[in-house]
Amino acid sequence: MSSRRRQSTQRKKSPESSVARTIRLPPFLKPGAAVEISSDESGFRGSWYLGKVIAVPSSDSSTTTKCEVEYTTLFFDKEGRKRLREVVDVGQLRPPAPAVSEREKRREVAVGDDVDAVYSDGWWEGTVTEVLGDGRLSVYFRASKEQIRFRRDELRFHREWVNGTWKPPVEETELEEEEEEDDVDDAEEEEDLLSRVDPETAREIAKQMFSIGTIVEVNSDEEGFKGAWFAAKVIEHIGEDKYLVEYRDLREENGVEPLKEEADFLHIRPPPPSDEDIDFAVGDKIDAFYNDAWWVGDVIESSVKDGIVGICFRPSGEKMRFGRQGLRLHKDWINGTWQLPLKRGEMKRAAKKVPCDRNVRPRKAIDKEYFSVGTPVEVSSVEEGFEDSWFLAKVIEYIGTDKCVVEYEKLKAEDGKEPLREEVNVFQMRPRPQEMVMVNPLEKLDEVDALYNDGWWVGVVRKVLAKSSYLVHFPKTDEVLKFHVSRLRLHQEWIDGKWITSSKTQTV
Repeated sequence: MSSRRRQSTQRKKSPESSVARTIRLPPFLKPGAAVEISSDESGFRGSWYLGKVIAVPSSDSSTTTKCEVEYTTLFFDKEGRKRLREVVDVGQLRPPAPAVSEREKRREVAVGDDVDAVYSDGWWEGTVTEVLGDGRLSVYFRASKEQIRFRRDELRFHREWVNGTWKPPVEETELEEEEEEDDVDDAEEEEDLLSRVDPETAREIAKQMFSIGTIVEVNSDEEGFKGAWFAAKVIEHIGEDKYLVEYRDLREENGVEPLKEEADFLHIRPPPPSDEDIDFAVGDKIDAFYNDAWWVGDVIESSVKDGIVGICFRPSGEKMRFGRQGLRLHKDWINGTWQLPLKRGEMKRAAKKVPCDRNVRPRKAIDKEYFSVGTPVEVSSVEEGFEDSWFLAKVIEYIGTDKCVVEYEKLKAEDGKEPLREEVNVFQMRPRPQEMVMVNPLEKLDEVDALYNDGWWVGVVRKVLAKSSYLVHFPKTDEVLKFHVSRLRLHQEWIDGKWITSSKTQTV
């Protein structure tokens, strides 16, 4: 059987058809959609490769039936960094084959069964010719006239995409059972989520967090958009419960101006904390970025080898495959904390709280004896691009009960001479962290603060270097920078009037 990994970059394109006709694209062909791609090239007939649609013909085009696609497992370069793109005919594309169900995994494979075998970065059509005693099966490939042995988990039963349906179809009884279970699960999850949200707490947290300019995510109860979260920023406060937001990826009807809408405090939240180096498992509830929003789905297939994750979106029941990028573990924003949902099928138990620097709780009025005038403090920023940073300052004066003027130690006013003074909310302030002595050296994945650009920025140690230096990753900006240990400190959290510190340190 031919290996297609590098040779595919040299394929010659067939000439365009000169026959004019109106194109009617299948509904699954949309930019960004996952597909399987076949080839008419000699040596590759009967093979299907995972990919996604990059561009489709315009709806009024009558001169081409070509789509641009990007392969998931084929690459231009030997290093495997730049994915291969090609222009192929619409007829060479189909949706990803249905995910292999648990019932189908248990089904016995017999001699004569038509199967697809995962081989050389794709799925190849063949026929089982022998069932061996070691759990392997021999498969004959008609196109290449080869016979190769495979494990059972490297095979799937062959199906054809014919007139918009799979032949043979997925067993109806199995689909009905799955959909019935899913409907019950979804209803229970939604009811459980609503029961855990305290409206008064949520309202107070929104007042504290969502000042003008704050980056947020907004969801909708509109039919067809339930469960989707759109990136936006707060433009204006409207009364006690509502906010005017400007979407990052949605446009007004003119297609130019960013869309602005009102959202109430129950439909707005901060962006979830980022995930690092997570391998998704079947049953995980995740968010997938698709069509300008984060959509909630369940992992139904996960391949560590090729980085493909199969997702079922509910309540639509649509199934798609994604690469690792654009996916994140789903988290629920409950009364100021991020919480992980249970996997489907698990017994309900107390939700696990996710450590998150954005977690907040209803704040009591801060006693001014902690931050009297002249007290040295650290001040955080809600401005975009400065999240997770703390700047040295001192309290100058209070304005009412929840705001004060601070003077920064390192930041300068516009004249570049005088120290910058700024009005901030009291919840943006904390005492300066207590001095700590490192008992043990820093290690990979330790959470630290790095002194950079006149402030302390929260990051994670990515790599330990020589000469007491470290590579630090900053999740909010996705930057990795090198620091000497003298410009690092272990991250501490100021919670309920106490510093929560790592066991690696001792107080001076």
